[in-house]
Amino acid sequence: MLGFAVPRGEAAPPPDRVPIARWKPLPKASKVPVSKEARALRKRLLGPRALDPRYVTLSWYGVSSFIVTVRGHLLLFDAWEIVGAHRDYAPIGREELAGLEPEAILVGHGHFDHAADAGFVAGRTGAAVVGSEEICDTAKADAATDGLEGEFTCAITGTMTEPAPGTIRSFRLFADVAPVRVLQHIHSASRPPGSDNPPGPFLPVFDPTPYLENPNLDPAELVRFLETLDDAQGGTWMYHFTVGAFTLLIGDSAGPIWESEDVRRALDRFPGCVDVMANAILGFDQPVSGLRDPRLYVEHAHPRVFLPTHGDAWAPALSAGQAQYAEEWSRQMGMLRHPPAVDFLIDPDDYLAERAYRVDALRWRASMPGSSCARRR
Repeated sequence: MLGFAVPRGEAAPPPDRVPIARWKPLPKASKVPVSKEARALRKRLLGPRALDPRYVTLSWYGVSSFIVTVRGHLLLFDAWEIVGAHRDYAPIGREELAGLEPEAILVGHGHFDHAADAGFVAGRTGAAVVGSEEICDTAKADAATDGLEGEFTCAITGTMTEPAPGTIRSFRLFADVAPVRVLQHIHSASRPPGSDNPPGPFLPVFDPTPYLENPNLDPAELVRFLETLDDAQGGTWMYHFTVGAFTLLIGDSAGPIWESEDVRRALDRFPGCVDVMANAILGFDQPVSGLRDPRLYVEHAHPRVFLPTHGDAWAPALSAGQAQYAEEWSRQMGMLRHPPAVDFLIDPDDYLAERAYRVDALRWRASMPGSSCARRR
């Protein structure tokens, strides 16, 4: 068991939930026990530089979910096995996510395609769940179906409405890693066309192949999927890591930030700015404004490298597959004065394909043109 968790019957249960302002950092990586089985699973599933403290690594496993390693720690960003209309499209399931023994699960928002397995994994590993009160409620309720709701602690970032969008707060998740900054931003949403939201629809061609080739024939999995469809959003959160000279910003939604100067300004004021950014490019306003909303996130965060997510084949009709977005996203990036390098994740080939960033690389020491870091020089 990791984090605050203890074997049942040997000590008091961990505290149920702790505001991030009072969070006690999780132990240094050298103090974290990892089972022999988890070590073997990590070796089999993750890349050769995972857990090397000289690197931050990202391994995408569907929608906007990543296995992340930082300074020898292993955590999840979002937690959902792609299952419902189809199954076994991504090469990892919730049992293997738990088998990796993550120390924490950072949740971008609480909808099922991002957080439906957070309680399952946290209940079996003691991993801290980082997210809002509503996200914690859902994770605890899910874990309670197995009697495991008391096995983990939630680090509470706020609620659906508090703090206000554009607010950045920080907390030290791990004792040996710099504080993580948490931004409340805006979930994807449709808006009517107008002068502030000029029409420019993008409707990718739906490819049914992943669903036809990977059918879900398990009634229990279908029932589980249907039971998660009304999971609460619980606010919308991005997480900014600083590791040596390297910074990472990771999120899972892109809303109409043209309505919020506070969010736009916040994206450009992270200390150290943003070297690598991962965020969703699929959104509810696509039929009106295309990929404008996710483009604005990139425009204001000024990342050096951008990884698009959420366009893979995870739900029929809603999701066409990432390859369908590549050409249009390239066109959107061409509109920017200082476009990032785009590392376009394509499903299913890029599932669990390691992205590794050496934290002391010289490329991170130069400020991205247009960013607040460049303007301060």
